[in-house]
Amino acid sequence: MSNKERVRGKIAEILGRTPQIVVDDVVLTDLVNSSFLLVEMVIELQEEFDVRFQQVDMNEVATVGQLLNLVDSRMGENSPG
Repeated sequence: MSNKERVRGKIAEILGRTPQIVVDDVVLTDLVNSSFLLVEMVIELQEEFDVRFQQVDMNEVATVGQLLNLVDSRMGENSPG
């Protein structure tokens, strides 16, 4: 399972949705009906995948695909190497 698939599954779990609707072109605010839940989701993703985001990072994220790319790129930063 790829990092992006793992993140997609975690997003679905956090939101209580099926992974099939957590697709790349879905706008995050269409999935999450409150800003509080969106913040909670981001916090959980950071904890689950040991990544950190700055506010400027999140300003660039509007869709599930963009969030998946952000988490995946940060996971790469934490890889041993």
